[in-house]
Amino acid sequence: MRGLRSLTVFVCVSLIAFGSAGCGRSAAHRRAQRERILQERVARDQAAIEAACADWSKASQAKDLDKTISFYADDAIVLSPKMPLVQGKDNIRKGWAQMFAIPGPGLTFTTGEVEVARSGDFAWEHGAYDFATTDKKGKTTTERGKYITVWKKQADGSWTVVADMDSSDQ
Repeated sequence: MRGLRSLTVFVCVSLIAFGSAGCGRSAAHRRAQRERILQERVARDQAAIEAACADWSKASQAKDLDKTISFYADDAIVLSPKMPLVQGKDNIRKGWAQMFAIPGPGLTFTTGEVEVARSGDFAWEHGAYDFATTDKKGKTTTERGKYITVWKKQADGSWTVVADMDSSDQ
């Protein structure tokens, strides 16, 4: 009888031990799967922001005001050197319109890095810009600088700019 009880205890302990090990592997597998899904989502979001930035730069180069402004959220802010804070799409439009009126090739920019928050609702991007203007004598001057932009994911999955800041290298 005593041997049977020992065998029963041994079998129960063994089942619990093997069952726990299986649960541990299962939990680790689930964690790994969640991490893989997160990394895939982050990669898609980074690619989407890089593509949006490239399209935004093309719109700027073409001096397409409506397309350029379309990348901003309605309540976005722009912080430029030696200028007051500009808030709201309508006010941002005025600033871009003034810049587009300056003769010359205009503004182009290139993404350097995009970092997406683990939450997936915000990202920041930094990069470099060139702003080429032409004076009345036909001489072109290029200002080079850097920028940082904060993007926010919208309910439809698209990304819009909520904060935009630049700084000249000169």
